[in-house]
Amino acid sequence: MTLHRTRRVKCDEGKPECQRCIKFGITCDGYAIPPAAPPKRTGTQLILPKKESQSTPASSTIAHIARLFGGAGSLDEVDGQCFRLYLEETATQIHSVFPSALWERLIPQISEAEPFVRHAIIAIGALAKQSKSEARRKRLGDASQASDYQHALKQYDRSLRGMRDAIADGQHDLRKALVACLLVFCFENMLGNQLSAAKHAESGLMLLYQWTTGNNVLGEAWETQKVWEDHLFEDLLEAFNALDLQILLFIDNRSPTIHSRMKESQNRIISTMPQIFYTLTQARQYWNLIMTRNYHFNKSMQGIDMSKIQEQRDDTPWEDSANLQTGELLLSDSKDRPSTLKEEHIRYRIDIDKWTLASTRLFAQLAAGSDEREKVGAAILQVQAKVNHIMLSGAFFTTETAYDTFFREFKAIVTLSETILPYILSTYEGAAPRFHFDIGIVAALYLVGSRCRDYEVRSRAIELLFEANIREGVWDALSVAHMGRWIRDIEMEGLDAGDQISEEKRAFLSAVNVDLAHKRAIVGATQRTKDGPKQRKALLTW
Repeated sequence: MTLHRTRRVKCDEGKPECQRCIKFGITCDGYAIPPAAPPKRTGTQLILPKKESQSTPASSTIAHIARLFGGAGSLDEVDGQCFRLYLEETATQIHSVFPSALWERLIPQISEAEPFVRHAIIAIGALAKQSKSEARRKRLGDASQASDYQHALKQYDRSLRGMRDAIADGQHDLRKALVACLLVFCFENMLGNQLSAAKHAESGLMLLYQWTTGNNVLGEAWETQKVWEDHLFEDLLEAFNALDLQILLFIDNRSPTIHSRMKESQNRIISTMPQIFYTLTQARQYWNLIMTRNYHFNKSMQGIDMSKIQEQRDDTPWEDSANLQTGELLLSDSKDRPSTLKEEHIRYRIDIDKWTLASTRLFAQLAAGSDEREKVGAAILQVQAKVNHIMLSGAFFTTETAYDTFFREFKAIVTLSETILPYILSTYEGAAPRFHFDIGIVAALYLVGSRCRDYEVRSRAIELLFEANIREGVWDALSVAHMGRWIRDIEMEGLDAGDQISEEKRAFLSAVNVDLAHKRAIVGATQRTKDGPKQRKALLTW
């Protein structure tokens, strides 16, 4: 029999509800007497919107840690340079537009006590240093050097060995395991190893899922040491919400049952959404809940035979490539579905409308203000809201021409992205691709490039992806730019710009095998012709 332990969280005494307790999905003892014999809760515990807290300024934390590791007796000159580069530049660039205490302060603070974290920071900093040097060499026309890259790999190897030792030392500390997963996810994505990054992200998500549902993992209880402050665990959980979204939009081996449970738990919290948002942080936290819920809904409908999919994934000519099969990609298996699911998707679109209404006044104030970062942040959320309308509806489309009803949304996504991208590019000095931890606009622009059949709008989207050359987690702009252009060119065979594309000529991506490290992909697309499905295949390189 599995024991489900009550996980008690210190009450923050917020009104009308304790935000910390809501975040963890349990009810604290700080309020009115609960009803007698409440039903036992076995669902998942979620990352929920939390209050904005007054924390130590990032600059003072950076100065403290830089002093700590800047001395001759701590790190050598090369390691010290890489560590400082992470503190002063990379940590800010990783989270892009939305500030994150986790990357800027908490992970550096953890590195004071955890050597594996320190080695990972140095490794990430070394990759950033190599990227800056490469950009400078390209401008000057100098020959490429690999010393920083090799140093990054050396430090990463030391970090991996330290992670294994830290997690296997008998303490079985959950937060150490979660921090390790985050650091591996970042480093592997910066290298272009999408498959390895996705596997580690999913491992961390499953650890967290099993912990929040009260299940023992590997036969042992995962602890949460008191020396780790509550706010650290909350920020870790928030980061894993972002990872959840990455996996939902990529390689996801989780069962439909898990997707359904996550969806149900998130529905409970979304129902508490206020009618008006007063800060961008609040709007974003509720939006992240809505967005991940929507994708869990889409995934729960797929009904994929994972054992068969795994066999197909293993059939690849490239080692460690990300191999996504037919039916696994979102919107690649669209079909007529039961009326109950259609009604559910309408409720979720109504949630998007409620969120949009709650954000209207805030976004108008931000647009009239002078804070460019918040303006761009609001624009990113608006892009994602429009994408979610399309993704929810697209799961029920049985024709490609049905997407034409979203022309206005496609155009708005591109227009907003044209205001977002210059700001993002202005904050980075290294060589492409620029790495961001969170999903931003890359997936949105790919959706326009592949599903919008207005030649001008889709071409603008594809051009933006080429111009951006950013990597948002596992989503690489340059690779999907090539995919979007390939699909457009297939559909335009024998046509001129502006010609109507018939249903028979329209194609959708049905399979893809990506090897970012070697800048290549095998792509498959399907066209629904009168004679049945027509399969197209190509090797793309860049």
